[in-house]
Amino acid sequence: MFDMGGVFVVPAPEPVARAVRDAGVEIDFDGHDASRAHYTGVRGITEILAGNAVDELDPSTWGHYDRAYFGALGLFGTDLLTAVGARDLGRRAEAVENVWTHALQHNIDAFARISDRLPVAIVTNNNGTAVQQCLDHGICQLDYGSLPRVAAIVDSGVIQIAKPDPRIFDPAIEALGTEPSRTLYVGDTVHADVLGAQAAGLPVVQLDPLDLHHDHDHWRLPDVVALAHHLAS
Repeated sequence: MFDMGGVFVVPAPEPVARAVRDAGVEIDFDGHDASRAHYTGVRGITEILAGNAVDELDPSTWGHYDRAYFGALGLFGTDLLTAVGARDLGRRAEAVENVWTHALQHNIDAFARISDRLPVAIVTNNNGTAVQQCLDHGICQLDYGSLPRVAAIVDSGVIQIAKPDPRIFDPAIEALGTEPSRTLYVGDTVHADVLGAQAAGLPVVQLDPLDLHHDHDHWRLPDVVALAHHLAS
C-alpha cells in the first residue's frame, strides 16, 4: 500500500512561489528544489513529535513544515516569516487550488514495475480527489486500462478517517484480501505514515531521500526505485 503525497507528488514550485511573491518575497525554485524542500519540511514535523501524536488538521503542525521547507530554499528572518504566512493562507484555499501537483516520475515508474508483480493499493490523507489525482498524474486506476490497476484508493477526505488513525488502512487491506502483517505500507512521514502503519500492524518503509531520519530505527529507503529493486531481489 502506498501513500500519495511525498511518494508520487510534492507541492509544485509554481503556485508556492507565486503565493510568496504576491506577499512581497522574491523566490525562484524548480522541481528538484521543491522535492528537497518537501522532505526537509517533513523532518520539521518530525521534530515536534517527541512521542506525542501530531494533528495534521492543526495549522501549527504545517507551520513547522513550512519553516523547514522555506529554510531549505534559503529564506530566513522576515522573508521566512512572510513566506510561512503566505503559505498558510494558500493552504486554507487549497480546496480551490491543489498545489500537490509536481509528479515524482521516477517513483511513479517504479510503482508501475511493482504493480506488475504484486497487488497494490493507495491509502492517502487527501482532500477527496485522490482517484482523479491518480488518473491525472498517470499513477494508477481502479479499473483495467492503460495505468496500473489498484485494488483500492482510500482517501481520508472521502471516508473521514485520516492517518495516523489505523482504521484508514482497513478498506485497502480488505480489498487486497491480505493480512496487515503481510502488507507493506510506503509513506514519507513519521507522524502519519510510520506511526499509523505501525498502529495498524503493518510493516512500513519511509521514503527518506535526504537521509534526514537517520536517528530513527524504522526501515527507510531513498525512493520507490530502491524499493522495486529490493522486492525484485
